[in-house]
Amino acid sequence: MKQGLGLGKGLGALIPKDLIKQERNTQQTLSNADASQDSGGVAFIDIDRIISANPVQPRREFDEQKLQELARSIAIHGVITPITVRKHFDGYELISGERRLRASKMAGLDRIPAYVMEVTSNANMLEIALIENVQREDLNPLETAQGYLRLIEECGLTQEEVAVRVSKDRSTVANFMRLLKLPADIQASLRKRTISMGHARALLALSTEHSQLAVLREIITRDMSVRKTEALVKDIELGRKEVARNGDIVPVATASSGSTTGVSTGSSTSSKISSTLVDIENSLRHVFGTQVRVKMRSDEQGAIEIEFYSLEELERLLDMMATMEKAGES
Repeated sequence: MKQGLGLGKGLGALIPKDLIKQERNTQQTLSNADASQDSGGVAFIDIDRIISANPVQPRREFDEQKLQELARSIAIHGVITPITVRKHFDGYELISGERRLRASKMAGLDRIPAYVMEVTSNANMLEIALIENVQREDLNPLETAQGYLRLIEECGLTQEEVAVRVSKDRSTVANFMRLLKLPADIQASLRKRTISMGHARALLALSTEHSQLAVLREIITRDMSVRKTEALVKDIELGRKEVARNGDIVPVATASSGSTTGVSTGSSTSSKISSTLVDIENSLRHVFGTQVRVKMRSDEQGAIEIEFYSLEELERLLDMMATMEKAGES
C-alpha cells in the first residue's frame, strides 16, 4: 500500500513566495507585540510558557517521522497556522495544535504564534479542539471517526450539528462513524494506513467478521486496489465466492462440495435475483445513508434490515420514513 505523503514535502511549491514573505512580515510584527494581550487575539508567546497540553487532546498518536518533516518545514517557513491556547494561571494551556507545538520545539523555536482564546470550560475546550482536529487532512480516518463520536457523546451534539460544525455532509459523518463498527484488526490496519478508507468502506458491506477479516488478508497479501476489493466483496455478496472455515476465499462450488468437479450449486436465475438484490441494497443505502441489507426467506418473502449507529440516527431514519409515507399518501 502506498503511504500518505509526509507533511512539509514540497511546501515551497504549494505556498506562493509572496504569501511566505507576508507571513514572515506578520510574524515579525507580532513578535514585537505583548504576548499577554487580551484573549481573542493572536500573539507570539514563549513556548516555555505553554505549561500544559490539552487534557482532552483528541489526537491519540503522533508519527515521529512526520513530526520531523514538519519541524524541517517550520525551520524554513515558520509556523504558518497559529496554535490555539487559553490563559492558564501564569502561562497558557494548549487547546489545539500539539503537532505544530512539538515540531516547533524540535525546530528550536523559542516563540510560536498562537490564538489566545477565552475558554472557560473543558467542554468548550474539547469541542474547539475536536473540530479543529477533524478538519485537518493529516488525521487517519479512525481519528476523524473518533473525533465525530466524541463530539456527539461528550459535547452533546447531534450528527446533523457535527456535520454543520465541520462543514461536511451528514452522510459523510455517518460513513466515518461506521468505521468504528469494524473489527479491531481492520481498525488497526486503517490506523496504520495499511488499508485506505475505500478498502474499509468496502469491508463494511460484508455481514460477518469472519468474511471481513478474510478479505482484509487478501487486500494486504495481494496488495489489492479498492476497485478489486469491491469486486471481491460483490462476488461474496452474490454467492459466487465464499469464505471457507479456514479463511480462504474460494468459488462456491469448491467451498460447498469440497472437490474440483465444478458442479454449480446455484442456477443462472438465482444469480440474477442475487444481482438484483445487490442493486436494490445499493439504492437503499444511497437513499438512507446507512447500511441496508435485503434478505430473502423464500421466493417471494424476505426482510429489509436498516442499520443505525445512534438514537439520533434512528430518529432521522424514522423521520425519513414518515416523510415518505406522507408523500405516498398525497
